[in-house]
Amino acid sequence: MKRLAQGLGLSRYEADERFRAALSAYSERNLKTAKAEVEFAIELLPTQAEYHATLGYFLLEDKDAKGALDAFARALELHPYEMLANYGQGMIAYRDKDWERAAACFTNALAADPSRAETLYYLAMVYHRLGQNAEAVKWMKSAARAFAESEDQRERHCHAWIKEFARLI
Repeated sequence: MKRLAQGLGLSRYEADERFRAALSAYSERNLKTAKAEVEFAIELLPTQAEYHATLGYFLLEDKDAKGALDAFARALELHPYEMLANYGQGMIAYRDKDWERAAACFTNALAADPSRAETLYYLAMVYHRLGQNAEAVKWMKSAARAFAESEDQRERHCHAWIKEFARLI
């Protein structure tokens, strides 16, 4: 029966419904329900990289770095340039002060979504941590432009970092 439902696309529909319910629960700060809903979506459609990446993000928010890494790894097995999975792995590497790994992960996330300001910001911070402040300035300027385009207040924060990085060159 499950194969018939999958063949008709019913599992896909229900999985997408569960995924949307997970996102809704997360937006209401109900992390327990969000995780349960996305896990159910994964049961219904285990080949959807976005679901695994989202589970990883929820686990990271819940301070479960190992579980998050496992979920991100599964997402990347399914789709090597899944943006959220690469970004999430980058965040974990950044927290662990593994600058080279963080740079690689954020670069892959950027390849998946070149306009994401947060990725540009963290690339700048990684290059700063690596002592490559000229490169950090370049990335932070890109982050500032991206934040400005979305009228995000973090643009000002970027300009403060640009001054700091430039001072260190």
